[in-house]
Amino acid sequence: MSHSPDLPDRYVCERCHAVYAGTVVRDDDDTRHFEAPSECAACGSTAFVAFEQYVHADV
Repeated sequence: MSHSPDLPDRYVCERCHAVYAGTVVRDDDDTRHFEAPSECAACGSTAFVAFEQYVHADV
């Protein structure tokens, strides 16, 4: 059976709406999870929201 890799969590910059793949972080108990970047490379913001929580309203 082949292994299918986990898809990374995605995060959206609240200022410029750039989308980022989360960075893998390993906890002390050797579990892994994804975290948002510390800073947006496009605009410098540090505010991110999970992709699933991002709301885009057509105006």
